[in-house]
Amino acid sequence: MNELLKDDNSEVKLNVIDGVIKVSKVIGSDFLQQPILQSLIELTKDLNWRVRMSSFERLADLGSTFGSEMFVKNLQTPFFTYLQNTAASVRNMGVEKSGELAEKYGSDWIISQFIPVVQTAYNLDKKGYNYRMCCLKSFSVIMPFVQKDVITKEIIPIFLKACKDEVPNVKFCVAKIIA
Repeated sequence: MNELLKDDNSEVKLNVIDGVIKVSKVIGSDFLQQPILQSLIELTKDLNWRVRMSSFERLADLGSTFGSEMFVKNLQTPFFTYLQNTAASVRNMGVEKSGELAEKYGSDWIISQFIPVVQTAYNLDKKGYNYRMCCLKSFSVIMPFVQKDVITKEIIPIFLKACKDEVPNVKFCVAKIIA
């Protein structure tokens, strides 16, 4: 199995990881060893956007299956790199999976883990407007799972900042979210 994880073909690696994930669902997360997780994380940087999208999807699915503790410890940091991925499809899938994780993990995870990372990603000066829009969309999918005071305190200031963005698409994105 370790030899297959070193294969040059990304599809081979993804198929091996899929098999291990299926076995892990039956046996438990202990079967997911570090080389397997590391291979999956490396695939988030693959040149092919479809491979990257599949790997991000698997990271989120593993987190949903095995819980927030395992996700935070092993997968959260690489998962959040979807916010700066160059492919729009990968970013959109990350937004979708963020909503699923937020629903599963609840308000505590959103407040302590999700919001700080997305706020930091939004405030990066040297990133393009499409990355800021990804952050705004990420906030929109988690809002149903937090209290109104959290939205007011943590998310609305980012939305207000986005309303003053020099790029009209960012302003339009905020308008669509709050409409």
